[in-house]
This record gives sequence, structure tokens and C-alpha cells, in this order.
Amino acid sequence: MLFFFISAICGIGGGIFSSQIFKEYSLGTLGNVVTGFLGGVVTHTIIVLVMGGTAFSLAIVGGFIGGVIVRVAFSIIRQRMTTDS
Repeated sequence: MLFFFISAICGIGGGIFSSQIFKEYSLGTLGNVVTGFLGGVVTHTIIVLVMGGTAFSLAIVGGFIGGVIVRVAFSIIRQRMTTDS
């Protein structure tokens, strides 16, 4: 359970970090935190299922990268939806 929380917190960090780089695609503070959290949690689940276990480094790096990926993906989807309308 500790690794789950670490992945979730690092995912939030990844979501916030990526919003600093892609400022024009920001989802707002709450949107960045939620998508980062979701990315961290999903990445943690995938790591547990694929690797069969966890470690601090996997939880930290996986959560952070997952948060960045999900946050950027939601930004791209949002941008496509607003430009097509």
C-alpha cells in the first residue's frame, strides 16, 4: 500500500511538472492534479501486474512518468475537442 501512495503522489507531481512545460495546454490546477493522480495509480497497477512486485524506484519513476503521460494525453484530447467545435 505504501508503494501505491508513492506512485499516486509522484503521479500528481508529474501532472503538475508537465503543466509547467506545456503551459498553453494546462487543464487548470485541479485538472493537472487529477490527471496526474490517475496516471500514477494506473502506472502502479500496471507495474504490479507486469513485474509481480514493487520497489521504491519503480513506484517513484513509474508514478511520475505515468502522471506526465496521462496529463499530456488529456491535454491533447481537450485541445482537439475545442478546436473541432
